[in-house]
Amino acid sequence: MDISQLQDLAAQHRRRRSEREILRKKAGKAGGGDWYGSTTRHEGKSVQVGPKTNATRFSFAFMVFSSMMLLGMIGMGPFLYGTKAPAPIGSGGGARPFWPMPPVTTPKGSPDGPLSDSDPVEDLKFYSFSRVGTAYPVQHLWGNIKTPYPTHEFYQNLVLGKGVDPENVITVLPYIIAVKGNMVSAIEPFTTASPAQVQQIFDAVVGPVSLSGKGMGYQRLIRGDKLSVTVGWVNGPGSTMQTTLVQGSPYISMEYSNAAPILESPQVVTKLVLDGSEVKLPCNGTTFTASQMDIHLLQHDALWKAYAFPAWTFSCKQGGSLNLVSAQESYNGVLRIALANNCTTGTGQHCPEHAKNKGMEPPPGWPDLLDSYANQQVVGGQVSHDVDPYSQTASISLMYQTQSLDPMGAAGGEALMMILPHHRDGLAPELLNKLNKATCARIPVGTMTPITTQTLILNLPLPKFSWESPTPVAARYLDDVRAAVEEDASKFKMPKNYQMGAGDPYNAGKLLSRMGRIVLIADELGMKEQRDSMLMPLANYTSLWLLGKTLNRLVYDKSWGGIVSCGCMYNDCGGKCAPKCDNEGPPVCPSLAEGSFAAGMDFGNGYYNDHHFHYGYILYAAAVVAKFLPKWGEQFKDLMLLLVRDVANPSPDDPNFPQYRHMDFYVGHSWAGGIFQPFLNGRNQESVSEATNCWYAVSLLGDALGDDRIKNIGLALLSMEVHAAHHYWQLRRHDSDTLPDSFTKNGVSGILWSNLIQYQTWFGSTTWELNGIQMLPFTPISEYLLDPKWVGQQIGDFSTSCTGQCVTDGWISLVCMAQAVVDVPGAWKCAKKLDNSVYSPYTAEGNGNSKSNLLYWIATRPVDQPPSSSVFRNN
Repeated sequence: MDISQLQDLAAQHRRRRSEREILRKKAGKAGGGDWYGSTTRHEGKSVQVGPKTNATRFSFAFMVFSSMMLLGMIGMGPFLYGTKAPAPIGSGGGARPFWPMPPVTTPKGSPDGPLSDSDPVEDLKFYSFSRVGTAYPVQHLWGNIKTPYPTHEFYQNLVLGKGVDPENVITVLPYIIAVKGNMVSAIEPFTTASPAQVQQIFDAVVGPVSLSGKGMGYQRLIRGDKLSVTVGWVNGPGSTMQTTLVQGSPYISMEYSNAAPILESPQVVTKLVLDGSEVKLPCNGTTFTASQMDIHLLQHDALWKAYAFPAWTFSCKQGGSLNLVSAQESYNGVLRIALANNCTTGTGQHCPEHAKNKGMEPPPGWPDLLDSYANQQVVGGQVSHDVDPYSQTASISLMYQTQSLDPMGAAGGEALMMILPHHRDGLAPELLNKLNKATCARIPVGTMTPITTQTLILNLPLPKFSWESPTPVAARYLDDVRAAVEEDASKFKMPKNYQMGAGDPYNAGKLLSRMGRIVLIADELGMKEQRDSMLMPLANYTSLWLLGKTLNRLVYDKSWGGIVSCGCMYNDCGGKCAPKCDNEGPPVCPSLAEGSFAAGMDFGNGYYNDHHFHYGYILYAAAVVAKFLPKWGEQFKDLMLLLVRDVANPSPDDPNFPQYRHMDFYVGHSWAGGIFQPFLNGRNQESVSEATNCWYAVSLLGDALGDDRIKNIGLALLSMEVHAAHHYWQLRRHDSDTLPDSFTKNGVSGILWSNLIQYQTWFGSTTWELNGIQMLPFTPISEYLLDPKWVGQQIGDFSTSCTGQCVTDGWISLVCMAQAVVDVPGAWKCAKKLDNSVYSPYTAEGNGNSKSNLLYWIATRPVDQPPSSSVFRNN
């Protein structure tokens, strides 16, 4: 749908609305206008642009930016043009609540089920929106899986776009997997590094090893969970095959029912060993029966092991490449393949220098482990977490469902898995004796090592829970902090368009969260008047978003299953008329239409980009309101849970939202990129600090509502995100145990992908952008997130690079706050030099911070900063 079509739809909608108003007036039932008024344009931290890398081969930023500029959606200056923002609603000493009353509901969750059984449309009165065209889920790819659809899983590329393009590959560590037509193909890439990126690439000849079946149709998903996905094929009645792809499994498996398997690769076979006996090559159509196969391939210099349960009879076809075709038309069993060594002779492009033309032995004991555990297949999994407030520990469990293939279908036991650096550093003590420290694969975030277990348990440290900083405001700074609070409370004005909710939910959330911080600081300092003067308007503005009553409305996407923004086609007639949204809200929703223009609106909210960033800020504000206005919290609980369910629904049984939308329990952190298109490098996330902020907000909300389950969900996800941040975003510049030194000299990761790490952001590649986006927002939980040694390592470059736009857009305040982690007096001097313009609500980053928050953060830094739980300490 192009812009002209959207404008036509908007015009039709206005005509229909006008006709309805005329009819109502004739019937004597005409109502007043919307109380929340008019809108204006929005502005964000930056236009979202694609990473500048050959790996992604995609960027629609210019198109999106040009279209938005054409429509007046993004301004280069203030949000309002010649419009003075009025005083906040409900401000003043005798302020009364001015929010609309929410629907009367009583959340009915269960200890292990959905957080609430309230339907977003039927019970909470959200508009129900249906996607069309390319924005609609591709039904034949989803197969047996029904709405609500996941949007951020490791296998997401399988169901995006056409499902058959090169970009539809998925990362199933340690492999890259392609599922096309009637086969699943596996290849293990190797890692290269430069100052700009760490990336997985292939040898000059790309030769995957594939499992397929004669006559099978195209793939369809059968089921998925947080640890695996099962894909199936059919060849007529009773003839099927299916594969369960599991993150961290060294095996790729295919289960056949009355089918004819094929094992093939375009690579040349240099050696073939069947059940311990070497086969003379070429095999020229000879038929063999075998249970175990060792396959040596030329181009990748690799040894692959294959297993058959039960033994498989096949024909070894003529030609030099691998082509084993079933001699049994009705084989019933499982074939498995696994890479045992990828540098057998030293001829591979990826072999290290010391092994050139000599080769390397496989990791000690690795081939034997593959043989020993080949009969234990993982067929699914579940995740759980438990929070112990006494030991301040979150236990994260990855529970694998296994089956024994010997005999097939018997109850399973421990499986052979491969784990990542953050797993090893958080591994529960009872699993240490099951860990093998041999390096069996190297990926962008470090090495993978084997472990034998049926449940992978991580014990991760938690912060001491608090709304405030663990350290009170230092006496010498108290007067200045109080003065800042008084100034912010009396002078802050929410930009008019955000009072009406015409802007995007990301910047709206930042502004609301900013107000929430001032409320909390004022309360801690006993400044009740200032607290209350901010609290009531905060409740009003937050209520609009929670109710779906903003002009840029939040609606329920029934096609995918989530809360998304409709989008606002801003128009102020060049400053000559009252600002408005030409589309006038649903059913005309430009951010939910087809194409890159829609996908770029509201930072991609309509396509599920960054929901945990956007809603994390709104939930933080909601938690603050609920803390001080318990009655409001009771009334709005179901609506607040709606956003929690969107980003952190713990139950696979919630009929309206996918389970843990963003969190990937295996890689240990969230993914932010949504559903617009498949990227060659898979899932991605930029700001780990904003992800952390979301889980902190969820935990605060649980505390405010007196709901330990919600609080503990937030704390568990928080512990995972911070643990991953310390390993994969906050980098030691020298002697890193995870990433290559050529990249770690940057000290920080910009965008983390499934198989790529970049030193850049979506909106730029300056040093201040890269450091700032991994620190904001500064709240009490930042003390847990930001390792003092890492901040001390980065602050010099962060500070010296912050000139020009870094200052005018308000990022400079983050420099002062970061400096306070290692140098409180210097940070105070830094802060006192700042002009108030850096906190302007009309700037890209200043809109999310305030002088109160800046001075409070500096004034609450402990004199002797203790080391936090981090990769720096562990190593």
